[in-house]
Amino acid sequence: MRKVAPSRVEAGHPDFDILERFAREIEARLGSRLIDAFVLAMLDAIEFVLDPVRTGRTRIADLDNVEKTFVGLKIEHYVRDLLDAPKDVRDLKLLGHDVDIKNTVSRSWSWMIPPESYREAEPVMLLAADEDDRASWMGLMLCREEYLGAPNRDGKRGVLSGAYPNILWLAAGVRWPKSRWDGLDMKRFRELRQIKIGKQRAAQFFLENDRRITHREVLVALLFDQKDPMKRLRKNGGAPDLLLPRDVMLLSGRYNAPLAKRLGFTLLPEEFVAVTVQTEAEFQIFKQAKELL
Repeated sequence: MRKVAPSRVEAGHPDFDILERFAREIEARLGSRLIDAFVLAMLDAIEFVLDPVRTGRTRIADLDNVEKTFVGLKIEHYVRDLLDAPKDVRDLKLLGHDVDIKNTVSRSWSWMIPPESYREAEPVMLLAADEDDRASWMGLMLCREEYLGAPNRDGKRGVLSGAYPNILWLAAGVRWPKSRWDGLDMKRFRELRQIKIGKQRAAQFFLENDRRITHREVLVALLFDQKDPMKRLRKNGGAPDLLLPRDVMLLSGRYNAPLAKRLGFTLLPEEFVAVTVQTEAEFQIFKQAKELL
């Protein structure tokens, strides 16, 4: 995990009063869900650009430089929507002030501040996504010239690493949840989407991904052309009709969480797992629960 110097923005710091007001405003808008909502918005924006189903890409590292710039733009859109803060002269308006959003998805944390922001020492929201550490940061800073490096040809100036203690962090190094696409062979996933009959498609996916916990959204993407994709995961017309004769249990976190727990899997309501019976203990559980699956 990246080590960042702790913030010195507290009572007595010259930037404390104004940054604290912005922090309170953001907290008032998001409440106790601030950190979780921010991370989810950032990941949704990243996934929007990656577009795993259509492109087969699941990592920022797979994007070219133009696309990485677009990631920053989408994160800005998602964060502005999250805060319900309108775009004005800058990226958003908070407490009557124009606030720029600067985002980085590189390890170097290259936030570049334009002249129109640092001329008046305006507030800026600094966002960072680290794919290797799978963590996010959100902070507030005033664009004071002493916090910035030399200008480039466009007059933009980078935030000096020595100025990081002048950032008031609202979220620092918040870990991302595991990617829904982690470990999936996306080329094979796209091939499976070509199987015409929905229940056969779902059954084949689970046979090839035995004991892998899979989120509902992945399955909706798999069954993209089905009017009722979740019906393809239920018995009496769905994948279980094909899996149960092969001693494969398809478990839903919404309906089979206790059974999944007995088999060693902790499922959230939107998650599924297929378990091929392998041991005598599993066979006994399977025999007892077969009518319920």
